[in-house]
Amino acid sequence: MLQELHIKDLAIIDELSLSFDKGFTVFTGETGAGKSIIIDAIDLVLGDRASADLIRSGCEEARVEALFDISQIERMEDILSDAGIGAGEGLLIKRIIHKSGRNRILINGSLSTLMTLSEIGRYLIDICGQSEHQSLTRAEEHIDILDAFGGLGNLREEMSKSYRRLLRLRREFEGLKSSTELSAQERELLEFQLKEIDSVNPRAGEDEELERELEVLQNAENIRQTLAEGEATLYSEEGSITERLSVLAKKLEELAPLDEELGELARRIESAYYELEDVAVSLRQKADSIEVDPERLREVTERLDAINMLKRKYGGTIEEVLKRRDQISQTLSSTVNHELELERLRTELSRAEEEAQMVADSLGEARRKTAEELKSAVERELKELGMKGVNFQIEIKRDKTTDDRYRLTEKGAEHVVFLISTNPGEEVKPLHRIASGGELSRIMLAIKSLISVGKVPTLIFDEIDTGIGSTMAQVVGKRLKKVSNTHQVLCITHMPQIAAYADTHLLVTKTTTPDGRTVTRVKKLEGEERVNHIATMLGGTTPTETTLKHARELLEQAG
Repeated sequence: MLQELHIKDLAIIDELSLSFDKGFTVFTGETGAGKSIIIDAIDLVLGDRASADLIRSGCEEARVEALFDISQIERMEDILSDAGIGAGEGLLIKRIIHKSGRNRILINGSLSTLMTLSEIGRYLIDICGQSEHQSLTRAEEHIDILDAFGGLGNLREEMSKSYRRLLRLRREFEGLKSSTELSAQERELLEFQLKEIDSVNPRAGEDEELERELEVLQNAENIRQTLAEGEATLYSEEGSITERLSVLAKKLEELAPLDEELGELARRIESAYYELEDVAVSLRQKADSIEVDPERLREVTERLDAINMLKRKYGGTIEEVLKRRDQISQTLSSTVNHELELERLRTELSRAEEEAQMVADSLGEARRKTAEELKSAVERELKELGMKGVNFQIEIKRDKTTDDRYRLTEKGAEHVVFLISTNPGEEVKPLHRIASGGELSRIMLAIKSLISVGKVPTLIFDEIDTGIGSTMAQVVGKRLKKVSNTHQVLCITHMPQIAAYADTHLLVTKTTTPDGRTVTRVKKLEGEERVNHIATMLGGTTPTETTLKHARELLEQAG
């Protein structure tokens, strides 16, 4: 609900502050007094494009500020949060238009964009008249009006839930499909690689062991010959080291009586003899254990070649090869599991599509029935509002997808468009191409009289009295009063019969200041002032007893 409006240096308004209450408020005044400028100011805080021509002559910038109560607007906190705008006790919008073109928009103190302001503005006010903010001219809004009239909220909620579930399953299915789907060639390659690694089946550290064994096998003959030669030198050949040591030890032993030290040396040589004899035995045993095995040499060489081939293809080490094998195995295993999960999701998705289609069919059937009722009700209301001979139609269409299903949205399968012919015999056409501003206002008034719900809490009716007489104006006034029970209603009118029904009456005048400037002033009329003004609206500049009496009668009837 609009609570406060402050305008500074906009056209002929130097500075103006207005407070608004619930219920029905009218603006009256002479043509050119500034009523339309007030509507232009509201347009600006709803996201209308600004022009430097709107700035008051001699000023550098114009400002418009509006304070709204948003406590009853669904989703507004979410919309503000998505836009990065902090919530407060209300919603304060400030629009600054500068001559240089450096315009600024502030929402609750945060700089914002025109796109964000336009989106927010759609939820704040509906201006019915020559304005961009006419929900009737937006075909996407027609389906909401139809559903509100038919009380289809529960079906809409069920449709929304079914559609959101369908979207979630589609995203899960497509995500899983794209992340795990393997082509036949990819699967064949992975299976070949796994088989190749498993056929060799290397173990960690095996290559190092085989390389050491290979070196031994390649040098087996040389090792055995060296060992045999060593054994012979030490022990078995004639004149071996041990033989010569034995002879020397015996000679020293014979000389020992002559010198005790020689005996000690003989014993040490004898000890060395035994040690070398033991070494010679070990050399012989080791030589006997060395085999020249061409077959084993071939096996080791081939095994190492196979392991090195895997290392070249799948990593520089056996550990990398084994890691790659685990990855391949997991991928193939996961693919099998994911295929089972895909099949489960495919079944669940098919079921969700069927359920969503069933809800959409129920909603569509209810809409077609409601459309007939709304058509009759709107035509009846419009007839009472002075638009006789109107042909109001509601076109309901469905689009099909490539698989011959109906294309669904969160609102169902239907596209709803309001069509109208304002004169008998004329072809019905989309409402925004046929109806004038005044007719649009009366059509909106008729619809708002029929439905007491709506996401926009404030309605502004401009030119609603165009082309109607006093009797019809009284009917329009009653309708506006009725709508104000559920919406805040602002109305610009020249008809006293409409003004009499207002809870708040604001008189817009223009005056000339001492420095010769024209300015707009707004005054709240009450009591006799209001009676006098309505009398003036009835009969000219000077009220008469007759017009005063008539004015009082209008106010009493309205009360």
